[in-house]
Amino acid sequence: MTRYVFDVTALRQYMARQPQLSGIQRVSVMMIDRARKIIGADNIWFGYHDRRSDTYKVCSCPADPLTDLTDYTTLCALLHIKPVPQALPGMQKYAHRPIKQRFYVLLRDFHKAIGNNKYFSRRGLSLEAWAAARKPRGISTDHKNLEAVVGPGDRLVLLDNAWLPPGLEPWLKHAGQKLGLDVVVMLHDLIPIVAPQYTEGDIPRCLHDWLMRSTEYVTGYLANSENTGRDLRAFLNAQAAPQPVPVKVVPLAQDQLSPAKHATRNGISQDPKQTSYPAFTQGARMPAHIRALTKTSYVLVVGTMEVRKNLWQLATVWDRLRKQSGRHLPKLVFAGQRGWLNDDFDALMRATGQLGGWAEIVEGPSDDVLSYLYRNSLFTVTASFYEGWGLPIGESLGYGKTAVVSNTSSMPEVGGDMVEYCDPHSLESIETACLRLIDNPDHRVMLENRIAGASLRSWDMVAQDMMEAVRSF
Repeated sequence: MTRYVFDVTALRQYMARQPQLSGIQRVSVMMIDRARKIIGADNIWFGYHDRRSDTYKVCSCPADPLTDLTDYTTLCALLHIKPVPQALPGMQKYAHRPIKQRFYVLLRDFHKAIGNNKYFSRRGLSLEAWAAARKPRGISTDHKNLEAVVGPGDRLVLLDNAWLPPGLEPWLKHAGQKLGLDVVVMLHDLIPIVAPQYTEGDIPRCLHDWLMRSTEYVTGYLANSENTGRDLRAFLNAQAAPQPVPVKVVPLAQDQLSPAKHATRNGISQDPKQTSYPAFTQGARMPAHIRALTKTSYVLVVGTMEVRKNLWQLATVWDRLRKQSGRHLPKLVFAGQRGWLNDDFDALMRATGQLGGWAEIVEGPSDDVLSYLYRNSLFTVTASFYEGWGLPIGESLGYGKTAVVSNTSSMPEVGGDMVEYCDPHSLESIETACLRLIDNPDHRVMLENRIAGASLRSWDMVAQDMMEAVRSF
């Protein structure tokens, strides 16, 4: 049987700094998790470049189907990563105060040991969640050298960033040219090359030069959208390589975040669809400041807060709308990590007191918080200048919510006829699209009904198509 080694070098570097999965990292893990169900755990290995020893290590995939590969703590145990303290419930706010963070970890361990539920509930936490987060994961894996596991015809698949981790490329060459592996790389966008104004530092040159070299050892490329596929083919064709490397498109999903795991507490289902009190079920475990956002209607903007997301223009539209009378205006909620080259947005937020209270920022939300925000939003907005796919659009549809979406790059592939489109370079266009969904509830409901009746693309479908594409090279 063919062995499939899924590279997690970039994922390990990300998890060593961040307390949760996000964006491309979540995408890659979900595809691997579902590939396990398709071809069996025995045929899947995790691989990574170990910078300390300058070797390429691999470990087997857990065979237990109940092992959740999308769980941060489980992945840390599997991949030999020390979890960052802010991954613990309620610890992220102490990310920049390590001494205080350590104190509260010890304090909460004490209250867990004596079974003090009240201590946790008063802080919007639960003793069960803290105990689960602190419990060591019973995963024992032997990390071996790549050469001890693979042979010619096996496949090395990179679903995360293949070009940025230092020291990785020589091992990709080694795998392809010396060990006889098929090396398959997924590219999520070519933004640093086709739109370098939205990137910082030396990233455009790094991607350009890596992509030029990669044709020497890559068997095939995967692109996450038709638009990314066009960008990639145009670049490769311009280089006139002696042996063109094939490109196959594997569109990403129109699906929710990682599937919810509904528990039962005190005999009461925690699934919002199976309870008489969905607002209680959804909100009881949320931090109070998140729960309070639902006191009024709001429009949700998900993603890293960086220049390409066009947040300044969107916030400017809301700044204009809040000054108009006679309209029931929803709040604007931004949810994501702080990013780069976003000074104009930050300056506007400071100068206006977050649009006089009409804007809220939820920094670094967990998957649970993000799911809660999606479920309770009026609609979402992705007014980006350029995207490789547009994960928040697909997630919004997965939660049954329509969106205002840019009419550029890959985004129409995701939104189809279920969203309202705008020109991201036009304030008037963004405003008009938003007002169609704010002022015309019937139109919004019509789009929601269209979503409910659509055959949305699931992560299972993505994984199936990904595996078929990898096998075809």
